[in-house]
Amino acid sequence: MSFERCKDTAIIIPARNEAERIGDCLIALAPQCNDRVRVILVVNNTDDDTGAVAQAIALQQSLDLTVLDLTFAPGMGVGAARQRGCALALEQMPHLRHILTTDADCRVSPDWVAQSLHHLQRFDAICGKVTLNPKEAVCLAGLDPNLHHYEVAYRQLVIEFYARNAPNCADLRGSHGGAPGASLCFTRDAYQAVGGFAPIPCGEDRQIIRALRASGKSVLHADDIWVEASCRLVGRAEGGMADTLRDRLAGVDYLADDCLPNAALLLDQLRQGALEFWPPQVPPSQRVRVRDLPTHIAVLSSFLHGQADQFTPTDYPDPDHFRPSKNFRNPTANVSEHLALGEVELS
Repeated sequence: MSFERCKDTAIIIPARNEAERIGDCLIALAPQCNDRVRVILVVNNTDDDTGAVAQAIALQQSLDLTVLDLTFAPGMGVGAARQRGCALALEQMPHLRHILTTDADCRVSPDWVAQSLHHLQRFDAICGKVTLNPKEAVCLAGLDPNLHHYEVAYRQLVIEFYARNAPNCADLRGSHGGAPGASLCFTRDAYQAVGGFAPIPCGEDRQIIRALRASGKSVLHADDIWVEASCRLVGRAEGGMADTLRDRLAGVDYLADDCLPNAALLLDQLRQGALEFWPPQVPPSQRVRVRDLPTHIAVLSSFLHGQADQFTPTDYPDPDHFRPSKNFRNPTANVSEHLALGEVELS
């Protein structure tokens, strides 16, 4: 059997002006990549030496690396980059079975590849977790922990709501529920069944997981697969993680995550039998402002308390704990410890 025919796993990494970070990304991956793995780096719309740095690191680390250097038209971006990388893998790797993807500013956990392939023996798609680089997280010291905790609490309620009521979503119960492009993997068959990544500027990660659920595929939100992301405030994709962090540092009147519909909309969709697949994508006009989360928490918590016998009051905080106080609008300064932001999907 030829060396090429042994290749059954592709790791796709989009990169735009990532010369400073791509080395750490590839060095974290290299020890995990045996002769079955090929890394495809999709360098796009770049004016630094990301590709050259990556090739030098790959040579040092004996890493099988293919670099695509592309220029996309306005309106295209990370979704198109992931799509093109996957297309190349499908074209050039006849025995491809597994597709993994991460981001160029991330460092994967030491067993990221092994755990991903292990779970793909039982599931069609795996969603890992994103944590923040602890050395860089000091820049987030000004975040208001109360606002963060409101969003975490509401996210938990929304995930439970979907687990109970949405089609093909029972697996969400007790999970992190995230679907970050920084840590996704698929079987080849599952990826092709839904047409792959959409070539959109942002949100291609959640879109493909939503499509997989809609097609009846099995999805695991795994706690034992994670990547460590940068905390930069100037990102590469509009609407991505950097924009999210910057909005939260700017003040208290920011919008909660766009996969968190308001409570009234969720209940209305359930009554009409129109509740769709996780993760939802809430249009801007219907997104929830963080200052209003206590009200939505109270409504959804009350509904879930009364919906099922197995639900107990200790499953979620007392709704009264989340009602706004007169000081709710005042941001907390000088937070002594950086927040446990891994609890909230920021990509």
